[in-house]
Amino acid sequence: MATTVTVSTSAASAVSVKSSKTTVASVVVAPSSNISLGTLTNVDVANVADGQGLVFSSANGKFEGKTITSVVTSIVGGSF
Repeated sequence: MATTVTVSTSAASAVSVKSSKTTVASVVVAPSSNISLGTLTNVDVANVADGQGLVFSSANGKFEGKTITSVVTSIVGGSF
């Protein structure tokens, strides 16, 4: 049985999921405003250098630092 719990508060909250007899799970949830990109599971910042952009790599399923070699300098809109 899956249980979804939504906590809508800006303060830390203790959340317990209980059956009628025992505690099944308990966790403390705290909001954070200081999340870094490196903590995300699909971002690899191990070898990122100044001036690079984050580019998605389908080979490893993550965003990683790459030097951007081509830049769009003009856009021709055409006729609509």
